[in-house]
Amino acid sequence: MKEKRYIKRNPYSIEDSIKDIIEKIGDKGLKDATGKGKDTFLKKSNPEHPGRHIDLKDAVDLDIYCRKNGFGTPLLESYKTILDKATGISSNYKPDEIRQTVTKILEELGDVSETVSSAIKDGKVTETEKNKISKEIKELEIQISTIKKQVGLGEKHDYKYKTGEKIKNRDEDGLKSD
Repeated sequence: MKEKRYIKRNPYSIEDSIKDIIEKIGDKGLKDATGKGKDTFLKKSNPEHPGRHIDLKDAVDLDIYCRKNGFGTPLLESYKTILDKATGISSNYKPDEIRQTVTKILEELGDVSETVSSAIKDGKVTETEKNKISKEIKELEIQISTIKKQVGLGEKHDYKYKTGEKIKNRDEDGLKSD
């Protein structure tokens, strides 16, 4: 049996999300979603592998598969978190502000739960009820996005070896280096 080696991935990085998807849906799920197997995505989840980039089509297909199977949209969430971080959102928040956000998240989650429970009582969800549920979920998502910013999630990989040298693509991979 091969010995697993630990590869450091930043939380909410694309590579971290790919690793999580591999663990959640396995080889069969990956093949069902994209036609490609686990080995392909293990390379794409390795921030030190030169051919690590994931195609947009594969990313969308994986998020669709994950959402249909109750795993959310991990790659989209990573992308949004990285985008928030890259657009200058600071993570210099005080512990009291973070606790306040956690409280807001719990309140919003309660609102989502209450709205959904009310909507499904009669066994069907009307368009008006869907709109109310959507509004409550969006308010929850805003608070979740805020907590991600406050604790500094979404650090993009710098794609450098531990020595500080920039990772180059290998000639045999047929990819161009920057």
